[in-house]
Amino acid sequence: MMNYETAQSEFIKLIESKSYEFQAWELFTDFCKLSAISIYQPFLKSEKLEEEYMQTISKYTSVKTQCSKSLNDLRKKDVVEIFPQLFAYVVMGLEDKMGDFLGECFMNLNLGSKYKGQFFTPYHISVFMASILGEATGEKEGICEPCVGSGGMIIARADVLAKKHGLAYQNIMEVHAVDIDVLCVHMSFIQFSLLGLSAEIVHGNSLSNEVFETWYTFKYIMNASNKQYPRYKEEKENEAESEIREEKVILPCDDIQNKILYSKEELEVFATGKLF
Repeated sequence: MMNYETAQSEFIKLIESKSYEFQAWELFTDFCKLSAISIYQPFLKSEKLEEEYMQTISKYTSVKTQCSKSLNDLRKKDVVEIFPQLFAYVVMGLEDKMGDFLGECFMNLNLGSKYKGQFFTPYHISVFMASILGEATGEKEGICEPCVGSGGMIIARADVLAKKHGLAYQNIMEVHAVDIDVLCVHMSFIQFSLLGLSAEIVHGNSLSNEVFETWYTFKYIMNASNKQYPRYKEEKENEAESEIREEKVILPCDDIQNKILYSKEELEVFATGKLF
């Protein structure tokens, strides 16, 4: 296991070490896309996302070089294998402590100023801002973030609830986050998912109210499942079917036309914390 700072350092070094064939911006962006899809696809089961994943990863399985075939194959494997390694660093870092891991790596790799003109709020400032929102009551907190970036402000609020107030933010926070940049959607989705935040992250425009697509974290899906299948359902067996349906929460995996939910067996597996 690594501490947060070491994991970040190794993440950045690995990106930089492979920048001979691809730019750091491209490696970082594709890592976030591939990781986000890997987390979400077991729930969404989308052919579109599957195609997007395969199209993205294909760039790294067909690296063209002038060297021999055997050496070329080694280079292909070398580039592809960095993505699970990078993901492992993110997991280890966030297991050690809460923070805007990916946002800080993005800034330390100098990707913001060079490519997008994006500058994410330093995490210690986010924590300060989150700490002055007021005393936590333990009641549900609905949080809307119209320009989520890498999710630092939301993570900071969860950090404050856990450390300062001793509360289980996973059961308190309900997050609605929006960003027009799909990279930010991927970054925040990865971090919110790993930290157990109940969140829907919208790829859209907060100013025009356009929505391109919406991503739901594992915790959000489980909360929706609990609403769909309430624990007290046995006590309501005699209620009218129409009343039961009023409690229905559409899950990301639902078929829009047929309203097909996950099977009971799948939900039981997800409840154990496993994806499969």
